[in-house]
Amino acid sequence: MEQAWTVVRTFNRHETIVSEFLKREGLTCFIPMRYVEKRVGDDVKPRRVLVPVIHNYVFVRVDVPVSQLSSLLVNCATPLYILKRKDTDCPVEISNREMVEFRMLCDPAFEQRVSIAEQHDEPEIGKEVEIVHGPFAGVHGRLYRKQKKYWFVKTIAGVSVELRITRWFCRPV
Repeated sequence: MEQAWTVVRTFNRHETIVSEFLKREGLTCFIPMRYVEKRVGDDVKPRRVLVPVIHNYVFVRVDVPVSQLSSLLVNCATPLYILKRKDTDCPVEISNREMVEFRMLCDPAFEQRVSIAEQHDEPEIGKEVEIVHGPFAGVHGRLYRKQKKYWFVKTIAGVSVELRITRWFCRPV
């Protein structure tokens, strides 16, 4: 059975505290991060620091039944809740493949790559595409055009990451 992931939402930018709690409890979690230039403390010169791409969201691999995960989360000192689908009131479920692709886009330390196919047709705007060249080869998402430039958009659980790309690096799925 393929591993699934879910999303935990916290408040007041406490995603790192929630992540540390989940890791202490033996769960695998992920916070989408990126590097930014920022002044830290009394430093005159800005430094490159990792900051969350999306504040208040922690992605958690579901290694235990959801009921057990919910009872585990009650013990966290920081307020949080599991994101649920509007139509069924069940927790949002993200496939492992989607998380691998999402982590490739938002995790500077992620090493895993996805295998690619060798077919090269011209991609259509707004349609599902796969990146076939570069470090994000194998990632699936949608191709959009904005201000005469092409953008690759990966969306999971209502969260999107946008990446500037040439359309020739994409093939239709």
